[in-house]
Amino acid sequence: MKAYRVYILLTRSGTCFSRLIHLATQDSYTHASIGLDGPSGPFYSFARKYEHLALPAGLVMEQVTLCRRTVPCCLYELNVSQETYIALRRRLQDMYTQREEYSYNLLGTLACYFNLPLQRRRHFFCSQFVAALLEDCGAVDLPKPPTLLRPADFCQVADLRPIHRGFLGGILTASLV
Repeated sequence: MKAYRVYILLTRSGTCFSRLIHLATQDSYTHASIGLDGPSGPFYSFARKYEHLALPAGLVMEQVTLCRRTVPCCLYELNVSQETYIALRRRLQDMYTQREEYSYNLLGTLACYFNLPLQRRRHFFCSQFVAALLEDCGAVDLPKPPTLLRPADFCQVADLRPIHRGFLGGILTASLV
């Protein structure tokens, strides 16, 4: 029987926004992405669309090979059924095809910090997006609603198995456990 795996990548990039989140929360990781094609990606998330501008932000595809190698990260693996994997892939492809219709949920990020759920149509912040995708497709039980889930909260999800901790560059060079 073929194993179907989903990858959750947590990072703390060092951008101004990431540093602000880290300062406010003291969380080890400030960004979450999801990938379906192996540890080297691509990964999908809600983030800045352009490297040197915080806004505009929205649904983006992230390549591990293009990222700074010294970014702290943790890569998790989640085993799912074929049905769940297909549902995740379809939902992700549909959203990415229509990515211009989605926006970054900046207000939701602020509300999450104050533990206030704020659901806005077609608006997500990074961990809300990953959590909603996983929850909508029945991939995993989450400890809290997607609107309240911060990137570091994924470290507490029982079904996620860490396969790499260290720096982002190590994902491509280290032998994954």
